[in-house]
Amino acid sequence: MKSLLLVANYDSGTGYAWWLMESFWAKLAEHYHGLFRVMLAYPSISSLPKTISSAPLEAVQHDFNGSGIFQVLSQCRFLRSNNVLAVYFSDKATWHWRYVAYRLYGVRVIVVHDHTPGARSPVRGLTKLLKKAIHRLPWLPVDAAIGATEYVRKRLVVVNRLPADRCFAAPNGLPPAKGNLEKVNLHRLFCIPEHRKILIMTGRAHIYKGLNFMLEVLASLKFSGEQTFHFIFIGDGPHLKLFQDTARNLGLVEYVTFAGERTDIPSLLLGADIAVHPSKGEVGYSLSILEYMRAGLPVVVPDNPSVCGATEHEVTGLVYPAEDLQKAALSIQRLLDDSDLSKRLGRQAKAAVRKYTLQNTHAGLLNAFAQLERQNMLVLSGSHGNNPR
Repeated sequence: MKSLLLVANYDSGTGYAWWLMESFWAKLAEHYHGLFRVMLAYPSISSLPKTISSAPLEAVQHDFNGSGIFQVLSQCRFLRSNNVLAVYFSDKATWHWRYVAYRLYGVRVIVVHDHTPGARSPVRGLTKLLKKAIHRLPWLPVDAAIGATEYVRKRLVVVNRLPADRCFAAPNGLPPAKGNLEKVNLHRLFCIPEHRKILIMTGRAHIYKGLNFMLEVLASLKFSGEQTFHFIFIGDGPHLKLFQDTARNLGLVEYVTFAGERTDIPSLLLGADIAVHPSKGEVGYSLSILEYMRAGLPVVVPDNPSVCGATEHEVTGLVYPAEDLQKAALSIQRLLDDSDLSKRLGRQAKAAVRKYTLQNTHAGLLNAFAQLERQNMLVLSGSHGNNPR
């Protein structure tokens, strides 16, 4: 039997947002396990997530991160010994010389799922022509690329220059909420004065998330005399101490709480008044933004197109010019001053987020693979067939 190989980039016990990729691997295994031997290759295995251990797939240890010649040869031997017909990567290049080697060792389909964040400028001139030519060569580019949102799908066409008919979208969405959540009293939990309205943000404590900018925005509000806010950041990461030091230097210690990692985020969000997400880049929006919306919070975001895709200005939140400290402060001030506006935007955000479901995400993923089947790239009999190019 031919194999469908799913490839992980991190140890099996790594957290972050990998629960979403794990759901993709499980869904593909569920869909294809009767037709292929479904394998999931981790660079290292510590403990398997429950989603993976209960899925109809075989978790193995082999590193596909390296692209040196000896590493690629090791990968190719693995592909041949396991009769791999198709490979599903996440966040890998849309073309690479090693894809040629993979095909020489029996692989017929290579798919990349792009979750990389950030806005990128469209390519022009010679670079545009070169990228376009590369992605039309045989064997060198991927057979299909899936964007984590419609924004990423378009980016794959405009920036990477893949043919549009080989680019698909599986827009990120949320799993069903777990039961009836109880609203947490954040004032009591974190000893916050009752008169303060609570701004909240969740995510990895990384400089790319724009938290330093938000702290400067809050410092400007405090400097102007605004004292009716309190900011809670939920998350851990490599730059947490930097953010704590920045808050101290800006005189915000009494106005900011760093809550660290929490497992009760949905309940905590219900106790907040306003959500902010000043990230320098996402994939059109982020799962955190969707979680804010589901909690009925108005969201304040920059107009960076890789961040604000799920936020409609004056409808589900407020959008300010990216890196504009004054406009960001004014947006927050409006919501602090106008409770009716804040509640209306929050209600509308809660209604709008209903279309962002994990079920729809999985449907987009399976649709991309169905297209490969229709184009006879993914041969369900497991026979080699002819290379599509």
